[in-house]
Amino acid sequence: MPNKVNKGEWAELYVFLKALSEGKIYAADSDLNKIPDLFYMILSAIKIENNIQKEYSREEESGNIVLIEDNHEVLAVSISEFTKYAGHVIDSIQKGKGTFEIPIVEPFLEKINVTKIKQNSDSKKDIIFKIHDDFTGAEPTIGFSVKSYVGSKPTLLNASGATKVTFDIEGRISQEFIMEINSIDSRDKIKDRIQKLDENGNSLIFRKATNSIFERNLQMIDYRLPEILGKLFMFSYFVRGKSIPKVVEYFCEKEAEDIKLIEYKIKDLLVAVALGMEPNSPWDGMEDANGGYIVVKDNGEILCYHIYDRNKLREYLYRNTKFDSPSSSRTGVGLIIESDGALQFGLTIQIRF
Repeated sequence: MPNKVNKGEWAELYVFLKALSEGKIYAADSDLNKIPDLFYMILSAIKIENNIQKEYSREEESGNIVLIEDNHEVLAVSISEFTKYAGHVIDSIQKGKGTFEIPIVEPFLEKINVTKIKQNSDSKKDIIFKIHDDFTGAEPTIGFSVKSYVGSKPTLLNASGATKVTFDIEGRISQEFIMEINSIDSRDKIKDRIQKLDENGNSLIFRKATNSIFERNLQMIDYRLPEILGKLFMFSYFVRGKSIPKVVEYFCEKEAEDIKLIEYKIKDLLVAVALGMEPNSPWDGMEDANGGYIVVKDNGEILCYHIYDRNKLREYLYRNTKFDSPSSSRTGVGLIIESDGALQFGLTIQIRF
């Protein structure tokens, strides 16, 4: 059956083919520009399908990619074929919409025994490489998270029931006024509802991250982080463009917070989400994508933030992400409701590039 997946999932296959064909991935600086004299040698790529480990090893002398299963060579395919089909994949991604098939690549995938495009959805490891580590001389096998800018910018933290935060409404409020607030249906209705509450003398007081797993995961980074993140997201409705640095600046000015402290905590959060933490899965603080972060640029160039380049990754994520406003009707938030004996207002957090 042909593979039919979205652009981000096809991008993972593209990275697999292109990295093996070129034998290296260049590092990126904090502005996502290639560092010409810094790259990581790709020795092999590893896929696990149906509990079978498949290692696609690059052999310079023969000019082939060799598939090894159970310590035995299964097949050998020329590097030039990997180069050719990497080109077909990126071309199709640039032209494709939604979920789509790439018929021209299917015979090649069958030839190299690739039946599954996407890694397990509960893992941040989108691709696994064995690399040559110039820092230690070792050849570790490490996982990378892949994000693609081809066609549209990706999401870092997806909106879901797990990313909902709840605020208590402080101050007197009538049932008529609640109905008036909830009936606001302007283009910026969430912002306008919050603004209307403020004009009435009501304050939104952070209560909790609704999902206890997400709340604890945030507390693994910093015990105050659920409150900080919730307030940042609320304030983002009043910051044009919603870029995280600008929202942090606005928040710190309004709340008289130390901006360096808040920046540090949010950078920690962004790296955690990029490399390991999922909102609805208990997190132990470990980074699942222990190799780093691979970005596919709109022109098909692939660049890497290796785990050694953590500071560059922190700066890249912080400078290039923003809060996003998911549909309130889809996520069921943005209305005043009565719960636990109090009037509450919920928001669902999303962060994207």
